[in-house]
Amino acid sequence: MSGELAEKLCNDNIRDALRTLKPTGNIKEYQKEYLTKKLMLCAAVVGLGIILSAALWIKERSQTDVVDNKLYRNAYGDGAKQVELVAENDGEEIALSLEIEEKQYNAKELDALLQEFIPALEEAVLGNNQGLDMVLQDLRFIDSIEGFPFLVEWSTDGEYIDYAGHLLCENLKQPAIVELTALISCDLYEVEHRMSCYVYPGKADSDTGTILLNELRQAEAGSRENEFMTLPSEIGGTGLSWRFKKSHTGLLVLLVAPLIAMLLYYSFDRDLYRQVEDRKQELRLDYPDIVGSLALLIGAGMTPTNAWAKLVKDYVTKKENTGKSRCAYEEMLFTAREIQNGISQPAAYERFGLRCQLTNYNKLAALMAHSVTKGSSNLADLLREEAADVFEERKHIARELGEKASTKLLMPMMLLLGMIMVIMVLPAFTNYL
Repeated sequence: MSGELAEKLCNDNIRDALRTLKPTGNIKEYQKEYLTKKLMLCAAVVGLGIILSAALWIKERSQTDVVDNKLYRNAYGDGAKQVELVAENDGEEIALSLEIEEKQYNAKELDALLQEFIPALEEAVLGNNQGLDMVLQDLRFIDSIEGFPFLVEWSTDGEYIDYAGHLLCENLKQPAIVELTALISCDLYEVEHRMSCYVYPGKADSDTGTILLNELRQAEAGSRENEFMTLPSEIGGTGLSWRFKKSHTGLLVLLVAPLIAMLLYYSFDRDLYRQVEDRKQELRLDYPDIVGSLALLIGAGMTPTNAWAKLVKDYVTKKENTGKSRCAYEEMLFTAREIQNGISQPAAYERFGLRCQLTNYNKLAALMAHSVTKGSSNLADLLREEAADVFEERKHIARELGEKASTKLLMPMMLLLGMIMVIMVLPAFTNYL
C-alpha cells in the first residue's frame, strides 16, 4: 500500500491513536502497516465468502435435478439423509421434506420386537386424537416406526376412513365403529393386527400435499432394501415432475461476507481506540507509585536525575524477570535514553509529558524540568503533596474498575442462577407429571 493511499484512508482519530500508542518512530509507516493489516483481513473474509458461496452454488446446482424419478439412499451403516423436494403438479409446485432411511438388511428376533412395536403403533396411529374410543381428527396410517424393521399396510371398510387415514364423515350424524387392520410385515414375516375405533362427526382434512407425502413415505419404506426409491410419476390422474428444493445458501453467504468484512474493518478502529484507553488507564494507575517513589528517593538525598535513573533501572530488571511491560515506565526509560544521547534534561522531561498526554504527567515533567533549571530544594515536598493528591484519584479509579468487574459478572451469575433453578424445579415438575 502506498503512503498516499494510507494517508487518505486514515482519519485524524486513527492517526492520533497510533501516535499515542507508538510515540516514537515514523507515524506514516505505522498507519501504513495498520491499514494494510486491516484491509488484508477484510479482503480475506470477502474472498473466503466468495469461494464458499461458489462451492455451495455448484453443489446446489449439481443436486437440482432428479434423474429418472430416483433418489439413491445411503449404504447400510451410513445413516438416513434428509432431502428437500419440489413436486410440479399440473403447474402447481408443492414443497416437501422427506427423510430417506439407509439401506436395511433382514431383521432378527421379530417376535420379540413385535411385542414392543404394537403398543407404539397403536399410540402413533392416534395422531391428534386422545384415543381410539373417540376419533375426531384424521388418523396417522404410518407405514413404519423408526427403530423397528416392520412395514405396515392399512385397510379399513372405506366408508368413514380412507386408505390414508383421512376421515370421510362430513355427513355422519352418529358415532360409528370402524375396524382397522394393520398388516405388519418384514420380508416374509407377516402379522395382522386389528383395532376398533369410534369415529365421531367431524370435517375431513385432506389436501394434495398430505396425500402425496403419505405416498412418498410408503414408497420410501417399501424400498429400503434397494439402492434407490422411485418417486410417484402422477397423482389424481395428473403427471408429476420432481426437483430438489433450492436453499440459496450460497447467495446468503455471498451477501453476508461483505457485511462481516465491514464489521471487521470498523472493529479494528474500535480495538485501536480501546488500546488507547487501556494505556491511559494504566498510566493513571502507575502515576501514584512513580511520584511516591521519586519523592522517597529524592527525600533520601538522591538527585532528581539519579532518582529517575534508579526507577528506570529497577523497572528494567523487573521486566527481564517477569516479561511484563508498563507504559509509564517505558516512557521514563525512553526519556532516560534521550538524556544519555545528549538531549537536554528539561526538553526530555517536556517531551515525556507530551507523550503521556495526561495532565498529571505534564505536571510531573514540569516539576522535574524546574528542578534542573531552578534547583531541587523543595522538590521532594512537592512530590509528596502530589502523591497525596493522586492517591485519592487512584482509589476512585480502583472503585470504577471494581464496578465494571461486578457488571461483567452479572450475566454469568444470572445464567448460573437460571441453571440452579432448573436443577431444583425440574425433578419436582417431573414427579408431578
